[in-house]
Amino acid sequence: MVFLSPLIKGKTEDSNSLFPPAKDFAVETIATDLSNPMEMTIAGDLVFIAELHGNIKVVDLNTGVTRVVAHLEVDYRKKGPKWSWDVESGVLGIAVAPDFEKTKWVYICYTRPGGESVKHDHVVSRFRYEDGMLNKATEQVIIKIPALRDKDRIHEAGSLAFGPKGNLFISSGDNQDHTQFHYAARTSTNSAVLNGKILRIRPRENGGYTIPDGNLFPIGTPKTRPEIYVMGCRNPFRISIDQRTSHLYWGENGPADHYCGSLQNVDKKLLPLGFDEFNQARKPGYFGWPFFIGPNESYPDYSFKKMEVTGVFEPARAVNHFEENTGIKELPPTQKPLIWYSHPPSKDFPSLGSGGASAVGGPVYYHNDSRSNEGLPKSFDHHWFIADYARGWIKMVELDDNENLFEIKDFPTDHRFQTPTNIKFNQAGQLFVLQYGKGGWDPDNGGSLVRISHRIDGGLAGNQMIAARPLRGLPPKHPGTALMGQFNCVACHQPGGTLIGPSLEMIVDRYADLPTRKTYLKGQIKKGSKGIWGEVHAMPPHDFLNDDQVEEIVDALFKLELINHEARNLPPLLASPPSPNYPGTGPAELVDGITGDPENLKSDWLGFEGEDLVATIDLGKTISVEELGLSSCQVTSAGVFLPPTVEFSVSLNGKDFKSVATTTTEVPKKQSVGTRILSTKIKEVKARHLRVHAKNLGTIPDWHQAKGRKAWLFIDEILVNPQRSRKNHR
Repeated sequence: MVFLSPLIKGKTEDSNSLFPPAKDFAVETIATDLSNPMEMTIAGDLVFIAELHGNIKVVDLNTGVTRVVAHLEVDYRKKGPKWSWDVESGVLGIAVAPDFEKTKWVYICYTRPGGESVKHDHVVSRFRYEDGMLNKATEQVIIKIPALRDKDRIHEAGSLAFGPKGNLFISSGDNQDHTQFHYAARTSTNSAVLNGKILRIRPRENGGYTIPDGNLFPIGTPKTRPEIYVMGCRNPFRISIDQRTSHLYWGENGPADHYCGSLQNVDKKLLPLGFDEFNQARKPGYFGWPFFIGPNESYPDYSFKKMEVTGVFEPARAVNHFEENTGIKELPPTQKPLIWYSHPPSKDFPSLGSGGASAVGGPVYYHNDSRSNEGLPKSFDHHWFIADYARGWIKMVELDDNENLFEIKDFPTDHRFQTPTNIKFNQAGQLFVLQYGKGGWDPDNGGSLVRISHRIDGGLAGNQMIAARPLRGLPPKHPGTALMGQFNCVACHQPGGTLIGPSLEMIVDRYADLPTRKTYLKGQIKKGSKGIWGEVHAMPPHDFLNDDQVEEIVDALFKLELINHEARNLPPLLASPPSPNYPGTGPAELVDGITGDPENLKSDWLGFEGEDLVATIDLGKTISVEELGLSSCQVTSAGVFLPPTVEFSVSLNGKDFKSVATTTTEVPKKQSVGTRILSTKIKEVKARHLRVHAKNLGTIPDWHQAKGRKAWLFIDEILVNPQRSRKNHR
């Protein structure tokens, strides 16, 4: 659906038609098992993710590895002696410095532990990213935002964004209690506090900050804070800055329809809808809450002494007369949002749908012809990307030459986004969407990171949701495997090769015969270790893990499954490279002893579009060969088919090859068959070299919706004299 602004004439063409079709966008899940992910920031090939409960994670886009680079001690949802507090506290926001490549500064907004106090601070600090970790010893505090937690207070915001001049914008929620309407008169419309605002400061070289010119209140103005850029916010959950215009954008989360909290003697029928808003601030200003909402509709002015409505507020000259207001009384003129919508279908913006609402503001996209062709194309230029957490959509707001709303458009994909919390673009122009997972504060809520790339006729496999599973070979459903993905294990250890630390199989092999192996490894994980493997990098302590979590990790580790065979860890030479979209870990993927998962095409396989696999392996010595095999998969919905034939040839000199076996497969129609090992036993033959030719189906069959297009072939293991799977849990 499309909304054409009634205020603008002359453009009636549905420019959705200018977008490429949905099939040309690859939607990939590149990180899974995220826990309450709040905000991300991108620096080159690294995506930093802030998780509510204290973890800072990094997704390496080159390797697909997600790892914990720091754990911050924070206050979050828990019980106090008289109340439950910190419902939305924890790690709230993250941004890399504009000069990150030089300084390595990562800025984080988080809630410092406050003990049993009814007061606590949201702190914006910066930390250096050094040697693949966030060095907590380098922390420099930039600003503290005091908040209360004497009741079930909500709306903490905490989003961070840098403007083009190096100014740091910080969103701060109204720190409200559900039952107290007009509580935000003490925060959002109080010019003397930092809550319910969007702040603008300039970090200093050695910590702290200065005030840039042009904020809402000049330095020295009585009863004001000069940090304030925008006031009158309820929960400006995610903010962004247009780097060309310096305009500030955000989504504002509204209350329930006809909301008045615990007020008495109020006719709820006269109250406005609980609009969510998408806002644009071209300059400092006041945006209404809690006196106005949506298109400047007024809430009732109220006397708490008389417990009755006394009138309404005037947008041009609202007065904050409430006793607990310590700031100025006469407020700046109220600004209208760019877009407003509530729970029923919107008369003004019908394309936004209906139901639960939770507005999430994203960035303005600008096309750059110098980028790779996987970035969004030129038709998306000068569009503001917005999302709704509750409704699961992403849309684009086309801006006209005067930066006004012209048209709201659907993003051209059939994917329904799961609770999007943050939208960003990388330098290549690819779209990244952080998905919270299921609602609430469950640490295992299943958050994820999605990347959307434009691929010209990119193949059906590129349009699937593809989950990266870096800890291959471990039981995928085991809770210990999930924990290893969440914490530091993947930072240093992988199956099939050494990263910072030894590979998983090296660890298992080293301690397999140690009677106290589980107890020993649990102690090493908790306390940390250095020098045991001779590596330069030490393993940091994981003392924030409880005993049960460490037990699960060690148990999963000793359930590592590998296939031993004579070609293992002997990378082949390929006659043709795999598709750049599905390179796996390179040719070594074909001999790492781990069979792939058809639900994880991106990380577990080498994909060939319309091409055969021809791989040649030097076995290093002459051996007797009795059995040969190859692991492939079929996912017909993605255009992925098993090879109709696989020919195996051997040679003693690497030049003269003799065919020794050919397997044939009747490719099943219209259903996915998952993974299949195509193996054959042969009469014993001597060989030093092996060549495998797996035939691609060529074109997608006529019965398929994508008939005539190039078929995909996915391969992940070549087997020479395979032994039974080894389970290392004695």
